[in-house]
Amino acid sequence: MGDISAADYFTRRLTPADALAIPELTNRVNGPGYIHAEVYHPQQLLNLNRTGRLVSVVAVHKKDGVVGHSALERPDLGPIAETGEAMVLPEHQHHHLLDRMKVTLTEEARKIGLAGVFGNAVTHHPFSQRTEERFNAHPTSFLLAASPATAHRLEAAHSQRVSLVSYFTYLVEPGSTVAYLPERHREIVGRIYQLLGRRVEFRAPGALGGAGKIATSYDPATQQGMIKVIEPGADSAEQIDQARHGLLNNFGAEVIYLELPLDHPASADVCGEAEQLGFFFSGIVPQPPGIGDRLRLQFVKTPIDLGLLQIVGEFARELLSYIGSERTRVKA
Repeated sequence: MGDISAADYFTRRLTPADALAIPELTNRVNGPGYIHAEVYHPQQLLNLNRTGRLVSVVAVHKKDGVVGHSALERPDLGPIAETGEAMVLPEHQHHHLLDRMKVTLTEEARKIGLAGVFGNAVTHHPFSQRTEERFNAHPTSFLLAASPATAHRLEAAHSQRVSLVSYFTYLVEPGSTVAYLPERHREIVGRIYQLLGRRVEFRAPGALGGAGKIATSYDPATQQGMIKVIEPGADSAEQIDQARHGLLNNFGAEVIYLELPLDHPASADVCGEAEQLGFFFSGIVPQPPGIGDRLRLQFVKTPIDLGLLQIVGEFARELLSYIGSERTRVKA
């Protein structure tokens, strides 16, 4: 293509004309099976942007037109968005276009008053992690076995499901929070909070009592199950076990993520009970200031070799090592 300079590119919010180029861009980068179906349908992409459930930006080359796309995903229009759907045409990679789109997305996030953004970076290559690290985002959890290799066009080159490392950035003053969790997890969780700049007070656990409440969901595209404990109770372990059983046997889940409210006194005991069921620690899920964060555990059905994950950040490696030791401990 000849010499290309940074001045040959610019970024902007998605326009109707830009949307027409996104299906071909997606097909060339991710093939026909990308898990975000809206990028194959320009009108659907524009509708999501009009409602605010998606905030798309594109990278544009002065001669070649749209060569990259990235977005803030806000399906619930909440105060925290996920950065995702990031892609750049192969011949235009290595020009820091992911970084430039991330700058534009961060500006848009601040304009609409978001409290924070998170990004789930893949671990079969280091590029998206490096972008997060350059923007001073910090790892908060790992999502092992998050999606099939086919979703990333890796079926011929990758021997296992693709794992993600979740990065988070507060766009406002995060304030303080409280956490009830087993003492063994306090050091690593304290390190996460220190990096996020959020003060945390670890409190002594409270007793389990009353009826628990959970919510479950399943994503067939990724074969992910989700169990959210809304209200920990004396029957939470039984509820979690039944939900796990159903997700594995009735839906064919390859991985199940479990979230507990860290600000609930009974969550420490529910965490211990979940570990008895085979779930293991994988980090936290930050929430907006004034709202309690969530503890993330996971149950992985499929084999995952952590040694195959490419991890670039020092703390990300530390967190993965801890998660690996917890997986081993729970199995034992």
